[in-house]
Amino acid sequence: MHYQADVSDTVYRYDGSFPGFLCCVFESFARRELPSAVCTPQNEQLTLFAPHDVPTDERRARRVFAGVERLGGQISYRLATAFLNTTPEKDLILLRFVRRAFEVGPGVAQMLGDAEIARAWELERAVNNEAHLFLEFLRFEQRGNMLGAVIHPKHLVLPLLRAHFCSRLPDEDFLIYDASHGMAMLRRGDEVRYLEMQEYDPEPDAAEEQWQQMWRRFFNALTIEERRNERCQRTHCPKRFWPDRCEMPARKNGGRRPAGAGKSLPGTEQPAAPEYPQK
Repeated sequence: MHYQADVSDTVYRYDGSFPGFLCCVFESFARRELPSAVCTPQNEQLTLFAPHDVPTDERRARRVFAGVERLGGQISYRLATAFLNTTPEKDLILLRFVRRAFEVGPGVAQMLGDAEIARAWELERAVNNEAHLFLEFLRFEQRGNMLGAVIHPKHLVLPLLRAHFCSRLPDEDFLIYDASHGMAMLRRGDEVRYLEMQEYDPEPDAAEEQWQQMWRRFFNALTIEERRNERCQRTHCPKRFWPDRCEMPARKNGGRRPAGAGKSLPGTEQPAAPEYPQK
């Protein structure tokens, strides 16, 4: 089926949530139009056109996502994962991708020669690549009765870290704080929640500090100064990951959220998005 739509001067504005974005897709089909931009209150663009506010309706969101799932797991995974990308234009890119997917069908995932499909795939790849790096470079500390970690990612990678660390640490309570976006993933018992947080920087206890000092001594003891190659280090572990690793140079900004960072969630104690389908 071919879905015709006219490019309009309308700017869609929604609350920034994944269900809210799916409602923008629904609105685009209902109005038979492609908006010129899709924005949230946090990244609203200056424009000559009046914004059209799209309310979040869970029933409509579920209806749209059910349609996407019928196109196949690869399509639904790409959409849900690419939505975690923080590129400002990602909302319009993904809206066009969904419309194209409904037009073409399941084979759309392989059409990387199509500019709109390729851009959606690039968004997904960027998120997956960063999440993969955090599986290797994330460092936990003992903080009270639970493990804690602070990260500074470019994208909203916490949902993609969930399955790995919950399976690797089945008997541990832990919190991973995304200081770039003011979000945290809290695992306590069998429950996992996503929270808004402005700061997370408790002092490690004496035993934890002692373990860190021993690890730094071990790390330095293995270092051959004459063969130190910082460029090679950056190849294997990008420098932006260093401040969150105890063996590397001192942390910058600790577990505090950078000034001016926009909120990623419209409320508190709510998930960043629905459960993400696996590949």
